[in-house]
Amino acid sequence: MTGRISTNQIFGQGINKMMSLTQAVNDTQLKISTGKRILTPADDPVASTRVLQLDQEIALTNQYQNNTIYVTSRLQQEEGIISGIEDGISRIRELTVAAGNGAYTMDDRKSIALEVKQRVEELFTNMNKKDSNGEYLFSGFNGQTQPFVKNPGGGYKYQGDEGQRFLQIATTTTVATSDSGKSLFLDIDATKNTFNTYGFDTNTGKPTPVISSGITTDQEKLDALFPDDAIIEFNHEFDVEPPKANYTVRRRSDNHVIDGLNNVPFSSNGTIEFSGMQISITGSPNTGDNFVIQTTQKQGILDTFEKFLYGLENLEDNPDDRNTLSNLLDDTLTNLDSTTVNISEVRAQIGARLNTTESTENLHAELKLVAQEVRSKIADIDFAEAVSQLQMESFVLEASQQSYAKVTALSLFDYLR
Repeated sequence: MTGRISTNQIFGQGINKMMSLTQAVNDTQLKISTGKRILTPADDPVASTRVLQLDQEIALTNQYQNNTIYVTSRLQQEEGIISGIEDGISRIRELTVAAGNGAYTMDDRKSIALEVKQRVEELFTNMNKKDSNGEYLFSGFNGQTQPFVKNPGGGYKYQGDEGQRFLQIATTTTVATSDSGKSLFLDIDATKNTFNTYGFDTNTGKPTPVISSGITTDQEKLDALFPDDAIIEFNHEFDVEPPKANYTVRRRSDNHVIDGLNNVPFSSNGTIEFSGMQISITGSPNTGDNFVIQTTQKQGILDTFEKFLYGLENLEDNPDDRNTLSNLLDDTLTNLDSTTVNISEVRAQIGARLNTTESTENLHAELKLVAQEVRSKIADIDFAEAVSQLQMESFVLEASQQSYAKVTALSLFDYLR
């Protein structure tokens, strides 16, 4: 039985075929214009999934590369600052050696103290440097908090924490981007038991009373007090006759009066000596003002400098003071050497981290290049092949159009006479 094909079928099939061929030509033209082989997941579902995976890998690699750039920048900045601090310490060490010259007078040592003060201010500034994001380099996790500040009542205070920031630069690799100022500049083993000084924040004297860093005059007596601390407490002025500012020195643990220093009349800038330590307090302390002398086995770099300066400015040209100065200079040199070793170790760690970031960055660059090449092979078009396909599809479309024109022109009435 012969099948029947209606005129509607002939026209419909022809139109549908030409639309399909036109869509194929348009798709090929779009692929050539965009350079992409896969325009929608339907073009190649398996390849589309792989391209998505590669895009995620490349995006993650880009993030790791950005992290690596940040880590490298921060560590290089930290290394540069530490290098400057080492130079400053080296210069102060030279001045310490010079101060030991037996021919120098007290005036000569005070001249040395002027340069030491400038160097200490420079170091103090460097220890409070910020990174490119405006965060302090040496304050641990507290990036917005200035790590080192001068106490109004004397001495220095560290306001940061002991935290060390880490940043991930690869799937299984994290690198420290910072070093705590406490571990770097404070937790340094002293050559002998020593002490720090500071005034309470609640002190009310005007002008503000300030306690000096002080020096050790008798190591055995200081060792006898260690690990206890001492408190200098200012009493009511009517506790002495005639009425005058006065103080009592007590052990912090049990309030026991040290060396009989009870209700001692106060003289601003005069020396206070007890338990092998010598300090001075300037200003006008009020009743209830307190100062702490804290014994310790560690001595921060700033405290080392302050004690050195105190000795240069206050020890006189007599046998006892010269002996004290000699011991102070020996201790200063030893503590400076310990500080240098500590800083050098941290600087070596920074160098190791920089090596890690460099090798990781090189690996990222290689992996990213491979991923991009694989993605290109999967997703990008072969222009020569695509152009050939376009030519073939165009030829087929033209042939279909010509065929359609001839078929639709056929009519039975053309054969009737």
